[in-house]
Amino acid sequence: MNKKAEEISSAFDCLAVTQVQVYPFKEGPFTGKMLAMASIVLNDQLQVRGLRIMDGENGLFVGYPNDPFYKGEDFRSICFPMTRQLREHIENCVLEKYQASLDPVDWKVRFRLDNDTLETVVKETDRHSAIETARAKLATRFGSVVDDAEVELAEEV
Repeated sequence: MNKKAEEISSAFDCLAVTQVQVYPFKEGPFTGKMLAMASIVLNDQLQVRGLRIMDGENGLFVGYPNDPFYKGEDFRSICFPMTRQLREHIENCVLEKYQASLDPVDWKVRFRLDNDTLETVVKETDRHSAIETARAKLATRFGSVVDDAEVELAEEV
């Protein structure tokens, strides 16, 4: 490899996943082998959306966005890693975040209704689920008045 090619190669070997967002699906009849969607940010500079977390024959893997207008028999990816190291790095980061999203954490949820504040702690995997669980929990205790309450706070404890 010549010096110019080495410089170009080393410049792209430093790509790092700096942010991962995972959106798990609730189990249902239409999800099939796709378990979640994800987006990543590389080096705080490039965002890639539309990654799919799939359950394949050999376990979980990350699928890349496909060209919806491609007319061939196979799928054609819009973007994908060019090196094995980057592919493994992305997959490790995304799957690690996905696994963490499956583990429930404690959420403090506070509802405000007129001048009253209702607060509870629930164990859920995400903010939306925590709010719904807290609303149901407080509704059994205080009645349907909680349905009209605004969420004031929902944060991990």
